[in-house]
Amino acid sequence: MKFPEDRNLPSALSPSISGALVTTRTPIRFTPRLPSTWPPVTRPADDAFIDTLERLFLEGMLAELNNVCADIFANNPSGLQGRGHVIAVAMMSMLEALSKFAFPTKPQHERIPEFVEKYFPPNFHPIRQQLSADYRNGLIHEWFMKTVAFLPGSEPIIIQANGAPVLGLLTFKAGLTESITNFLADLRTDPDRRAAAADRYHTLQSNALS
Repeated sequence: MKFPEDRNLPSALSPSISGALVTTRTPIRFTPRLPSTWPPVTRPADDAFIDTLERLFLEGMLAELNNVCADIFANNPSGLQGRGHVIAVAMMSMLEALSKFAFPTKPQHERIPEFVEKYFPPNFHPIRQQLSADYRNGLIHEWFMKTVAFLPGSEPIIIQANGAPVLGLLTFKAGLTESITNFLADLRTDPDRRAAAADRYHTLQSNALS
């Protein structure tokens, strides 16, 4: 899909790194993290819409996550130790956002487990409820996880004797990355899922500041 070129005049204003634009000028250049710059979605949504979503997910989410992780490993001998909590918060936010594109009409306690079961690798399916109730809710709402835990590397998923899961941050990152690939593939073949994603896209775009 071809996006319009940026025809704005030079400005002394710096663009925002996230969220709404900090400028009085309406942008023309497509920017994955700024819904006000997204192209309108056609109905029924076509393949060009999926191309746009692919840029939102890969450039607007995954690439930034990968960049931050790469910076951490390049500059911190301990890797994600002492850095991983903010990575975990970011990944839970990504999971929330992706699940809303997949199942926008369902409540959070239903859509995240369903997204995990449908798009994550099978080894994540047994912990799909905890990813919503304990990981996502704890990190996003309270900053703390009370009964579950992340480890700083690629440790496999372990279910402790009390039933609480523990897994490595990089293990979850790999599962999240695979879920994006699987979700995008599903969007190209499932018209109902595509229509749901288009509804979520339209809601974000309609509510964005321009």
